[in-house]
Amino acid sequence: MVCLRVNLLTKLGVLVLFQVAALIIYNSQDIDPEPSVHLAGDTVDYSAEYRIIQFYKHQGIPQDYTYHDVSIATQCSVNHLHHLVELAERWKGPISCTVFAPNLDASYADDAIDILRKCFSDIRKYVYFHLVYPAQHPADVSKVGVWQDLSCSALLDKLQNYGYQNYVVGNIPFPHNILRNVARKGVITEFVLLIDIDTMPNLELRQEFNNFAYRHSLFGLLTEQTVFVVAAFEIKKGIKMPSNKTELLSGIRTGTVRTFHNETCWWCHRSENFDLWRKIPQVSNLEVAFYADWDKSWEPFYISHRNVPLFDERFKQYGFDRIQQICELHIAGYKFAVLNNAFVVHHGWKFRGNFYANKDKDNAQNWILFNYHFKDDLQKKYNTNRTCSPVELWIPPGKRRSAPQPISHGRGVVASRFKPNILKEGAR
Repeated sequence: MVCLRVNLLTKLGVLVLFQVAALIIYNSQDIDPEPSVHLAGDTVDYSAEYRIIQFYKHQGIPQDYTYHDVSIATQCSVNHLHHLVELAERWKGPISCTVFAPNLDASYADDAIDILRKCFSDIRKYVYFHLVYPAQHPADVSKVGVWQDLSCSALLDKLQNYGYQNYVVGNIPFPHNILRNVARKGVITEFVLLIDIDTMPNLELRQEFNNFAYRHSLFGLLTEQTVFVVAAFEIKKGIKMPSNKTELLSGIRTGTVRTFHNETCWWCHRSENFDLWRKIPQVSNLEVAFYADWDKSWEPFYISHRNVPLFDERFKQYGFDRIQQICELHIAGYKFAVLNNAFVVHHGWKFRGNFYANKDKDNAQNWILFNYHFKDDLQKKYNTNRTCSPVELWIPPGKRRSAPQPISHGRGVVASRFKPNILKEGAR
């Protein structure tokens, strides 16, 4: 009997020791006192790598909504949301905006959306928001409310100083084309202008294009295979955005405005033929100034019918993410009509060297995808032998001056749009 009691006590002692040990281990772990709170109701992209919430915190359709209109589609991470204030004020019409919101960025995006709507009536009336985040980095809204007491100006300051560099969101690859497609799919008008969120259209462009579309019976014309190109420029930081073409050309003359990517990739907008465009005077009506020839490095901004091909979502980070979609338009037989008075202007000049650390690596990866996979896919999709361009040597942009010539008729570029006598280089 004594032995039985001893054995029982021994077993109880061992059990207690195990429980104490388990408690010590549990308490020694780094347990988050505020666990993550994830959003429900999301869908997935075609690869199942990303989650999507369309029309996040939707507040309804404005009373003056009409399908025969043109919307802006745009995308950003949290640190660029402040640009919506100016964009909505200039556009005065529907804007579909996708926000990349992995992890706790979703909490701050949620607060920012609420405060932006409260502070700015144009955002409240016109902007539809969508969220995208990686499946491995789900949107975490456990910190919602941290910014809720911020004033309007304090919020804008928070957003501008959020701390991200372009293409770098907590070391998570930035999926431009998924974000663009989500914004495109969130457009509820017949026409769409897809631009970067820090790129501003000229004033009255929406109304001028609607008038143009009515004059030329474009609404409801689903067979029209023309995109309407708006010339692209960049302006020095701190300088007021031009309202119209006259003001824009004045900025060109004074040196505060120049063609987009003038220093980093001017050939990416060569087809817009600025020398011809600037000679066409500003007139009261928006019209087609001329038709542009497609070029393999062209990255135009344009207004199009909502049914134009979407972006290829395999392209992430830097390089070929816009070129591939223009390539598909070319293969599909679209025409590129440059408008006479229309333009967009990017906030700030772009300079060589002001890119993130892995730009060349990502560009090379996308070059392989574009030349050895995407272009073949297009030929199968459209059942054609037509192609965008012959395969050329991959040469990082900063090393092209001393590089050998491309394999097949590279058209060449110069270092600056306004320095035409500089030695030509291989194309992008």
